[in-house]
Amino acid sequence: MKNIISLVDTSEAIIINDDKWQYAQSSNSELDLTSLLEASTSLNNLIIPFEQWLDAYNSDENAYGIDGINAFSVENTSDVTLLKPWLNTISLIVLEFPLFTDGRAYSQAVEIRRHLGWQGELRAKGHVLRDQLSHMHRCGFNSFAISEDKEPVDALKGLEGISVAYANSVTEPEPLFRRRQS
Repeated sequence: MKNIISLVDTSEAIIINDDKWQYAQSSNSELDLTSLLEASTSLNNLIIPFEQWLDAYNSDENAYGIDGINAFSVENTSDVTLLKPWLNTISLIVLEFPLFTDGRAYSQAVEIRRHLGWQGELRAKGHVLRDQLSHMHRCGFNSFAISEDKEPVDALKGLEGISVAYANSVTEPEPLFRRRQS
């Protein structure tokens, strides 16, 4: 993938032009784990669609388990609490923004960070716009897949947006009035 803005392991945003992660391709709506394992020498850098993987995992073909899978992409209609059993074995979760007017992935991000306590890389993908980066970061995203037709240097300005936020967030748990009292 190209045009990734990352805040992982640093307080300063960096642009990654050659991301190690690749999306697993499936020929239809079902994930064929056998073909995936044969086609790939390693699952370490593949992003697996969680819903398809979960269907395969729960089916009779569960012989493959989770060995080597380090990343899931999650549709914004999915229940992210289903990820809980695997959160200590994966290093990347990609949440989808299919439309810029569809904000369900914001709620999923807060759920993953606050309620499930996950600390790994949480990436926004899809309609990820400069104007929304600051809010996405406040909800818990620390990585952003910018459309390849957009300039990531320009998108970085979206993270500079709000200097003081009144409400609490994943990145700032205390509201402004409590921060000012100390």
